[in-house]
Amino acid sequence: MKVVILGYGSIGKRHAQNLKKLGHEVIPLDLNYKLRFDVDCAFICTPTQFHVNHATEYIERGIPVFIEKPLTYNMEELEKIESLVKKQPVISMVGCNLRFHPSLLKAKIIASTRRVIYARAETGYYLPFWRQEDYRKSYSASEYGGIVLDAIHEPDYLYWLFGDIKDLKMVCDKVSNLEIKKEDIAEIGIIFESGLSASVHCDYLMKNYHRKLDLYMPHEVISFKIQPTNIMYKKEVQYFLDCVKERKEPMNNIKEAGYVLSKILEGSGYNPSKAYINQTAPEDIKEDR
Repeated sequence: MKVVILGYGSIGKRHAQNLKKLGHEVIPLDLNYKLRFDVDCAFICTPTQFHVNHATEYIERGIPVFIEKPLTYNMEELEKIESLVKKQPVISMVGCNLRFHPSLLKAKIIASTRRVIYARAETGYYLPFWRQEDYRKSYSASEYGGIVLDAIHEPDYLYWLFGDIKDLKMVCDKVSNLEIKKEDIAEIGIIFESGLSASVHCDYLMKNYHRKLDLYMPHEVISFKIQPTNIMYKKEVQYFLDCVKERKEPMNNIKEAGYVLSKILEGSGYNPSKAYINQTAPEDIKEDR
C-alpha cells in the first residue's frame, strides 16, 4: 500500500520504519509540506491541535485515516470530527498501541473471566527524559498536552478490558518546576457499568520509567509490567492496514476513541486555555508522542 505519514516526529518515524519493513510504500510529510492524496491511507502524526483539521482533509476524500492519540484536545474539536464521520463514513483508527502489548493481551484473557474486582494502572516518566531534544518544545509541554492526554492509553486499555464507563473522575495539578503549560500529575477513578472499579496514576515526574497494571482477584493480585517494545507498534499498523485492505472497521475507530476521550474531558473539566504557570506556549511544537 501507499501510505502518507503527516508529521515526521518520533512516532511518525517509528510508523514509517515499521511500514517499510512490512513492505509498504511510505510518503513522509512534515507540517510545511503540501498534502498528498494519491494514497491508500493516511497516518496523522502531527501535534494534537492539528489532528482534526488534517484528518478532515483525508476523511472528506474517503481516504482511511490512522490518527495518533489523543484524537483531539477539547469537546468542540471532538464533536466536529464525530459529526464529519457520520456524514462521511471512512475507515479510521486512533493510536492504541498498548492494546497490542504482550502483557496486556494476557491481561485481556484474565479480564474475560470476569473474576477481576478492581484494577490499578500506573504510568510515569520524567518528561525531560521522555522528550529528549527539548521537552519544552514538545506537544506534551504545550497547552494542548499535559499528562492526562499523554497517558490516555491507560483509560483506553481499561475500557478495552472492562467495557463501558459509568463514571470517571480525576484530580490533577502541576506540582513540579517543569516548564509546561498543563498538569504533570493526575489520579483518575473509574466505575464501569459492570460494577468493577479501577484507578489510574500518571505523572511526568518519575526518573525511572514505570508502567504496570495490577488486577485484583478475590484471592490474589496479578501484576503486569508494561515495558516499551516495538512489537506493539508493528502489530498495530499491520492490524490497521489489514482492516483497510479488507474494508473492515477497526477497533478504536473515531467513534470509540471519542467515547473514551469524552469521558476524560468531562471528568477533568479540560480547558486547553488554562495555564498552570505564566509562560508563553512553545513556538515550535514537535510532532512526537
